[in-house]
Formats: sequence, structure tokens, C-alpha cells
Amino acid sequence: MRKELESVYKRAVDVWGVESQMNMMTEEIGELLQAISKYRRSYNKSDQVQQEAYEHLCEETADVENMINQFRYILDDKTIDMYKEQKLERTLQKIIKSENEKIEKNSNTTRES
Repeated sequence: MRKELESVYKRAVDVWGVESQMNMMTEEIGELLQAISKYRRSYNKSDQVQQEAYEHLCEETADVENMINQFRYILDDKTIDMYKEQKLERTLQKIIKSENEKIEKNSNTTRES
């Protein structure tokens, strides 16, 4: 992360406080959930409505990401990274399992034909 961004995240927490930023995180997560819902409802709408929903989803994602980066300052970066690695490894194992199941299903379907 660029040093100037780290400075902004730290200053936000220092100026507004941990409790305020935790409240802001819940607000931003709620807005992201709404944006996801609106985006999913836009699938069968006009291109313009889809684009607006997409842009709003990107904006709300950025807001949550900025709050997460503030939480990295509030909490412990190393602990967050440790859990992140564990979760990614678990996700990778699930992906591999799903891929293997698809391969097996396809080979069984091919044999039955």
C-alpha cells in the first residue's frame, strides 16, 4: 500500500476515532449490500440502468475497501494477513475439489454416452 494512502487511513482513525469508524464500516457495508442487490436486479434492464448499477457497485466496493484499510490500522495487520492466507488456502482447496468433481462427472457422462 502506498505510504500516502496509509497516512490517510491512519489520520481518519486518529481524527474520528475507532468507534466512529466502526459505525462507518457498518454503514458502508449496508450500502454495498444494497448496491449488490440493485445490480443483480438490473440484469434485465436497459444498458444505461445496468451501467449505473455497475458504477454504483464499484463506488460502494471502493468505500468498503477504504474502510477495510482503516481497520487494518485499527486491528493488527499481521493477524488479518494470517487469516486471509488461511481463508485463501481453504478457498483453493474447495476450488480444486469442485474442479475434480466436474472432471469426474464429465468423464462419467462421456462413458455413459
